[in-house]
Amino acid sequence: MKITVLYVGSSLLAPLKNAEREINRVHQLDLRVSAYNFGSPLSDCEWSDVEHDLESSNIVFVIHVMDGENAARLITALERLKPIHDAVIVINCMPELMRRTRMGKLNVGSFASWMERYAKRDKSKEPQKAAHRHHYLKLIGRLPRILKFVPTTGALTDAKHYLYLFCYFLQPTPANIQAMLLYALKHYVHDKRLKRLKLRFAEPENLPAVAIYHPEAPALFQSFDEYQKWHKDKLDPESTIGLLLM
Repeated sequence: MKITVLYVGSSLLAPLKNAEREINRVHQLDLRVSAYNFGSPLSDCEWSDVEHDLESSNIVFVIHVMDGENAARLITALERLKPIHDAVIVINCMPELMRRTRMGKLNVGSFASWMERYAKRDKSKEPQKAAHRHHYLKLIGRLPRILKFVPTTGALTDAKHYLYLFCYFLQPTPANIQAMLLYALKHYVHDKRLKRLKLRFAEPENLPAVAIYHPEAPALFQSFDEYQKWHKDKLDPESTIGLLLM
């Protein structure tokens, strides 16, 4: 079994490799995960590797690919390889790529327009943008609890699966990335080994959107007071380094 992930950035590489290793250790699925960073144009040689993996993949994830030469070449490749893939899962990409989502009977038009509206709103004035992001994150945090009440039958089945995968990706912890891959395999790949697995998927781990991280701490801190209580020693501004990260 093979999954190919095409995305912009490098932060997913370690969680994907960890997920591949753990899934094979626990479930003996002989899974291979190939990942490519689409953040800059690929050479013809690199594209040859991408196409080779696409030609042998059961599942394809496309994430955050918005424009450029890579997107154009990928659209052509996905069209050509339609009969090969069990599912193509496109998350937060340009509308032309969103429309290449293929998951059972899912109508991708509604998802493409939803993502496009969100991207346009995000270019609004800063106070409006902050308010919109706050409401968006609140909605996403509640979504797994809401989805539990949506029946996994009929026309809603594939929409529900898409939203679960979306929630797993939005909080890319090792557990969530592993669950995302297994969830896609379980529901869209026709393989006897998967049918035998009695998989139960936990709700996506939900971490705070803004928090303080310390490598020795057991969890994230949602306030500076919480962090100071855990740290115990008084923080000296002259000898303390903090990094403000996206």
